[in-house]
Amino acid sequence: MKRFQKLCMLLSILMLPTTAMASSSALLELWKRSEFLYGKCGHCADLISIKNNRDWADFLPYNLTTRDGYFTANLNGPAGTSVTLYGQEGYRKNRGYLIIIKKDASMIEIENLEAFAPGKWTEVDKEKGGYSIFYQPHQNFKTLVSSVKW
Repeated sequence: MKRFQKLCMLLSILMLPTTAMASSSALLELWKRSEFLYGKCGHCADLISIKNNRDWADFLPYNLTTRDGYFTANLNGPAGTSVTLYGQEGYRKNRGYLIIIKKDASMIEIENLEAFAPGKWTEVDKEKGGYSIFYQPHQNFKTLVSSVKW
């Protein structure tokens, strides 16, 4: 019986880090919106969901970069989660980029990816969903987002 109790305690201890890691995963949702797609649904848009630690070098296979419209972003995850959006495939910076670092565990929503001071860090403080952001601009960056790196 003591062996069984020890085994149960050992399994419980080993499962704690797994539970903690599972709860700290992040999710980036990029919505490709278009003024022509809003219609009756009010939130019609194409969606790309990218989980933490899954770098995505090219959205082209999903045919979202060739359609009209612009990207908006929702980011879920723990404080300290960081992700970079690039305006060109292959994580190349010559068409602009945007670095986002979360300050708390609340979801953040960014409606305009170009609304930040160019070339410097900006602090966005909200009661929930605060973040730091660095924006390296390029003309029409919000329409060009093509790769993501965690």
